[in-house]
Amino acid sequence: MLAYLRRVREAWMDYPHQPGEMIGGRYKVVRLLGIGSYGLTYLCTDTESGKSAAVKQAKPSKRARAVKLLQREADILQQMHHRCIPQYIEWIAPGRNKVYMVSEYIEGSTLEDLIFEQEQRFTETECILYTLKLLERVRYVHEQGFVHMDIRIPNVIQRAGEPWLIDFGLALGIGEDSQEVFPGSMMHARDPQRRDAQMYSDLYDIGHFMLFMLYSSYNPAPGQEPAEWQEELRLHPQTRHFLERLLQIGPRYEDSAVALQDLRRLSRLLQ
Repeated sequence: MLAYLRRVREAWMDYPHQPGEMIGGRYKVVRLLGIGSYGLTYLCTDTESGKSAAVKQAKPSKRARAVKLLQREADILQQMHHRCIPQYIEWIAPGRNKVYMVSEYIEGSTLEDLIFEQEQRFTETECILYTLKLLERVRYVHEQGFVHMDIRIPNVIQRAGEPWLIDFGLALGIGEDSQEVFPGSMMHARDPQRRDAQMYSDLYDIGHFMLFMLYSSYNPAPGQEPAEWQEELRLHPQTRHFLERLLQIGPRYEDSAVALQDLRRLSRLLQ
């Protein structure tokens, strides 16, 4: 009974802002974009500029823990100055247990929407060229001393043909202990290769990102039994080798600069 009452109380505390409500006297809520473990994110209109903004609220039920994690994300985002990474705008703290981070809203379709809802198909060459752009963004993040730790198809938005890397909520400093920052978290339990806050963790994610793109144009023969991707996908040998290194099948890439260099060579080979 106590656990039930606790869940009810948390749900009441975390009840989202409704469309039309104002945040910080400036940002008018359009709709809720999503709810995470420690935050709620809204699409808002900046009533001063008329532009859209993404406003992330620390979950009130998580109290100081959520505030601390949101502040971490804000601090990291402020260090990113790339044209394809959302820009930090401001921090709002209008009251007790009410804190918000405002950032640039990126309008477009996630790769998840493109593949599964819009049924867009990617050839091998298109996948390589698109991943090359994404890896350039990831390399920039690494050069700033961070790993993203959550490179997935819902966190890459296509805008005017360019991939934008969003959501730095799980980002860590290179070499930082994820269990100290996110104690008790199960965020990497399914993929032990991603637990370390090292460049190869992001590269491992990019390998899976590429598989989603490549499988978008895969059509198995009638009655064909499922197999490993190396058997199902007909790829150039260099593409296969590159993927295997990303996915830590054999010698892995330790440095994103080396992976980027190899991917540039591969892109020239396939064009």
